[in-house]
Amino acid sequence: MALVVVMGATCSLVIARPLRFTAAINSDTGVTTPAAVAVGDFNHDGLPDIAVTNHFNSLSILLGKGDGTFALPTTYTLDFYVENQLGVADFNRDGNQDLVVTGGGLSVPATFAILLGNGDGTFGSPTYYSTSHDGSILSLAIADLNHDGILDFFLGGNGSSLVVLGTANGGFQEGQYEPASGFAVAEGDFNKDGNLDAAVVSGIYGGFSVFLGNGDGTFQAPISYSDNLVPLGVTTGDFNHDGKLDLAIAEYNGVTLNVHMGNGDGTFDTGKYWLCGSAPAVVVTADFNKDGNLDLASTDYSGGGISILGGKGDGTFSLPQSIKTSANPTFLALGDFNRDGSLDLVVTNSADNTASVVLNAAGALVDLTSSMNPSSVGQPVTFTATVRGTLLTNVPVGTVTFKDGSAILGRAKLSAGVGAFTTSSLGQGNHRITAVYSGDGIFNPTQSGVLVQVVK
Repeated sequence: MALVVVMGATCSLVIARPLRFTAAINSDTGVTTPAAVAVGDFNHDGLPDIAVTNHFNSLSILLGKGDGTFALPTTYTLDFYVENQLGVADFNRDGNQDLVVTGGGLSVPATFAILLGNGDGTFGSPTYYSTSHDGSILSLAIADLNHDGILDFFLGGNGSSLVVLGTANGGFQEGQYEPASGFAVAEGDFNKDGNLDAAVVSGIYGGFSVFLGNGDGTFQAPISYSDNLVPLGVTTGDFNHDGKLDLAIAEYNGVTLNVHMGNGDGTFDTGKYWLCGSAPAVVVTADFNKDGNLDLASTDYSGGGISILGGKGDGTFSLPQSIKTSANPTFLALGDFNRDGSLDLVVTNSADNTASVVLNAAGALVDLTSSMNPSSVGQPVTFTATVRGTLLTNVPVGTVTFKDGSAILGRAKLSAGVGAFTTSSLGQGNHRITAVYSGDGIFNPTQSGVLVQVVK
């Protein structure tokens, strides 16, 4: 598999480790001009799947194979025009992941639809919900906005936005209107009062607004910020390790991401522009190289790819690096598509009806074994960890820490990718043993699954 090397940030507290991703793996989405994409495990096999909409009335489900590829799509036809967003959550609390899709028009003048998951990768017929919002719903955030343990929606709209509150009987009720357009929305506790707040970007109207939550599903009047660009995407994270949430905004009519540092009271600074690909529309944040610093990834609509900016931990970012996907990438989402503990990316490409997965090539797997299981009290047991790259053939170096639950048993330095530790101190009972790999200059930190050591 071809590799695209994307140089990232370093951190003084850990080994310098570049960001590495594979070349794009493209899959047919089963819909024309695919738009939004969301990630979930729809069939309980432990592998990430994706849901994809288009801008008409189609929704497709692609079940993951665990290597960045998918089974053939299953397509659903909805009774309304799909807008820009869909989300994944367990709305009826049955343990299966469900879908919410925003839309309207056609035969059903609804605002959103809920499709309940069956737990096998299929979904039931949509239930449509109407509100009095008379504009297009362009964005969606899912969270418990009123501390009742039930999921709610912040729906970003064209002209105004809307809160929808979940009810105890599994339904939804219309909440507060918000006087700002929301072409994208990000939620977080921006003033550290324990209540979720919302930041929305205003797209063609320019600027963004911050709504501070009251904790009951209502919000205070917006704090608005202006600019001369067209912000279409927003994400939040603590980019400078000061304990305050910041914002990164994708400016669609330019070549930049605008990063605003949070003041911790719900306000933000004027921002600083960071170069990225042309016409970025969606931006996400994650620690791709596990150096403790948040990185940024955005769609490069005009350039046909994804731009990656490595975070340096002080609110600054590396120069952008580009990974080619396909023409007109539209939406972007995160997922660990090959289950190696390192986050990958998936993007929809509206020009050729595909979705592209780019795998994080710095991922590694840890296999943990025991010399005897069960064992007896006082009997020496050797735990052996074998660390191997998921995609790269380099031999991992570094150390492995062996843990019994949260307690550290000991450490071992890797030799030819293998580390071992012997102990005779395990008491009677069941012990949950894990091996935590430190990472090195190539591979990300990761850990093994749990090995249950039985001591008689």
